[in-house]
Amino acid sequence: MAKKRKKKKTGFSNKQRFKAIVFVILLTVCGFALLLNNLGIITVDDMLIKSGLKDKPAEHADTEVHFVDVGQGDCTLVISDGEAMVIDSGDRDDEKRAVNYLKSQGIVEIKYLIATHPHADHIGEMTDILQQFKVDKFIMPKVKDEYVPTTAIYEDMLEEIRSQGLKVTKAVNCEFELGNCTVELFTPTGDYENLNNYSTLVKITHGDNSFLVTGDCETAEEKDLLAQGFDLKSKVLKAGHHGSNTSSSAAFLDEVLPRYAVISCGEGNKYGHPNDETVTRLKKYANEIYITKDEGTVVFKSDGEGLTVQCTTKN
Repeated sequence: MAKKRKKKKTGFSNKQRFKAIVFVILLTVCGFALLLNNLGIITVDDMLIKSGLKDKPAEHADTEVHFVDVGQGDCTLVISDGEAMVIDSGDRDDEKRAVNYLKSQGIVEIKYLIATHPHADHIGEMTDILQQFKVDKFIMPKVKDEYVPTTAIYEDMLEEIRSQGLKVTKAVNCEFELGNCTVELFTPTGDYENLNNYSTLVKITHGDNSFLVTGDCETAEEKDLLAQGFDLKSKVLKAGHHGSNTSSSAAFLDEVLPRYAVISCGEGNKYGHPNDETVTRLKKYANEIYITKDEGTVVFKSDGEGLTVQCTTKN
């Protein structure tokens, strides 16, 4: 007896129908949004803001976080309600970019001066800052004796601290106020062979807006901090180690969930920063990525709800 031939399936599968329906719905929503935008009823930007997919601009900002373009180094200036905090100072160079930028912003007194860790590209201008501005408190992590730098930059910084009657306050897990902001310090517990993994992380929270500054924190320290259970979630992330492939792991980014990322690195640097894979990984989380070698100094202005981003123009 001849076998019955199977009937050929015709039409769409349930999965295909579902995809088609979703596509039609999305197309309809986008078309309706564009129509409302063209009619001037509501803009696409307003719709994104209302849906929480985009930040509204800061209308009366009283807090600013400046990721200063200091070439191949890090420097962050935080100003809140007239009080200033500086995190790292870039490397030492003839241009004195960090010092000159602070002066351009009218800074006279620095309430907290923080060195995330004592590598030259993070403490290069600390001596100059200590000499030219009133510093109330200097904070730096304690590292194992064998990793304490013996560079002239480091020794000059310590000598200037002593000559001013200041002391080095050891970075510990703590919380304090700066103007209208809350500042938290996160420190590792492990012993590491790489000085980068002693970086103190600084989180600045101003209402709905938060910023996480990570120094040169690498994946080993990231695991350490995750294990300690810190609340690392932040709207803005200063990516660790200049966007290197040794930092910004997926596990770390899953906790931070940044909407914006900033990478501080120098044009034509010999390290190849930022790493392409790291940038690709950051793009899975952040809607906007700013790289100082391309954008110049990146300034975030916050009123506690809205957030505005401005970049300097590179020559």
